[in-house]
Amino acid sequence: MWSCIQGNFGPNSTFCGDDLCHNVGLILSIASTAYLIVCFPLGLIFNVLVLVVNLRHKLSINMSDVYFTNMALAGLILNLVAFLQLLGPDHLLWPVWTFGRELCMVSFILFNMAALVSIYSATLLSLDCFIEQALPHTYMSSVYNTKHVCSFVWGGAALASFSSLLFYVCSKISEEVNDCSKLQTKELGDAIMFFTGLVVPTAGVGYAFRLILCPRKSHLFQLAESSRLDPSIQRLLLPTVLAQFALWLPYYLTLLVSTAHFVTRARDDMRFANLLHFLRGGCELLAYVSTCAVPMIYKCLQKTFDSRLRLVIQDMQCGLKRGLCNQRGLRQQHIATVSQAELPVE
Repeated sequence: MWSCIQGNFGPNSTFCGDDLCHNVGLILSIASTAYLIVCFPLGLIFNVLVLVVNLRHKLSINMSDVYFTNMALAGLILNLVAFLQLLGPDHLLWPVWTFGRELCMVSFILFNMAALVSIYSATLLSLDCFIEQALPHTYMSSVYNTKHVCSFVWGGAALASFSSLLFYVCSKISEEVNDCSKLQTKELGDAIMFFTGLVVPTAGVGYAFRLILCPRKSHLFQLAESSRLDPSIQRLLLPTVLAQFALWLPYYLTLLVSTAHFVTRARDDMRFANLLHFLRGGCELLAYVSTCAVPMIYKCLQKTFDSRLRLVIQDMQCGLKRGLCNQRGLRQQHIATVSQAELPVE
């Protein structure tokens, strides 16, 4: 999608004359509206809950909680981008608004960054679970080290999204510089995102699960043969990784198809190009579902989350009661002062 970046600002980028194309656009509009009604508020609520609870108890969280906090932050960014994009002409036949290329480019870069952070947080979670299983209670899988790793993940995601910024700059100066238009940075950016967003994480997760499921093949277990991964973390790991990869896989496959479609010089096939446009929009919508699926998995399977959430609610209630008590005390003190001032002087 992201037709606003490519300059397809027609009356509606989901509109086309073909009946099949129009029907597909109508289906995409209905699906986008359903997402905004159901999944968007759920993702917003659960991601905020994960952030508030884990940041409130940041001294008592473990390694997996840090990664889920990172994914919750990325999920909030994706929620913001989804709200902007799904109400625009890329997903609705009757868009609520259209935005300029600058805002569209910022949203596109944030989308790529948050997507990479989400998928790499799940990948690093699986690798750190193996390290925790092989070498328990070491600095390699500590909370302190995990926080620094998450910082590097955001930096790496920003660098990987640089191709999007390069495409925008080239689109601005392509009239003056002929060589810039030959870079074809959109297709190059799609290829980079496919490689960094799917190929590398898939290899990392596959390697981590092979080590976790076949521990005796790793020489690290010679150091701690009796160590076993916490069952609660293991129950949390598999659904999270499967959900992330299952929901993001179609989107990255459409990037591959889009790049192959350009390489084969099949751009004259407008019917296929339009269907590919809608297919990519549907896959983006499926990827947005991860913003509510992952925090819901975390809340249901993390055994300490509910207790920490109750503590946060109790702290908020105590804070409100304390504030009311202070206000009541100040009011009573003010009434007493006024009453003493009104007493007749003998």
